[in-house]
Amino acid sequence: MWLIDQLTDQVTRDRLSGYYTLSWNRNGQPSGSASIRVVAGVSMTVICQWRSDSSEDLQSMERIVFIENTNCAYGGSRPWFVCPDCGRRVAIVMLQKPTVACRHCLKLTYASCNEDQIDRSWRRRDKIKAKLGGDDKGIYLKPKGMHQRTWQRLRWQHQNAELQGWEWMESRLDALRGL
Repeated sequence: MWLIDQLTDQVTRDRLSGYYTLSWNRNGQPSGSASIRVVAGVSMTVICQWRSDSSEDLQSMERIVFIENTNCAYGGSRPWFVCPDCGRRVAIVMLQKPTVACRHCLKLTYASCNEDQIDRSWRRRDKIKAKLGGDDKGIYLKPKGMHQRTWQRLRWQHQNAELQGWEWMESRLDALRGL
């Protein structure tokens, strides 16, 4: 699955036309490629070829994704992709063999939707750690320019998230041991 938005974001924002290619490998062997032709502010044609394994013949697909513009509040306009499957305006379309569609049509969820309590706790802890400097030293050394009260609050939140993660981990292990 490839995120087409990353490749075409600059192209659609600047109303440029162009022809772009992507390719990918599996175990060092070419397993697929995609060619994207953008017509400024009108459409994007995705031509894709892929194979599931090295012994299989290349399969191909061609799909046109239209681009629709909406006016912004302070002037200018914002380009949107129109999903070829449902017709919804979306910022991102995905390439998943054999189609190009939005995440709703491909039934994709965000990674955070599949997290349990332990994962959420660790993610919250890591987010706070990044605010404190990004490493373990940042927890104990106040970053320059940060208020003392903010630093103490973030340290407390970091410790709380860490503790919750370990408590949930312990309860999960107890359940597995049958306690």
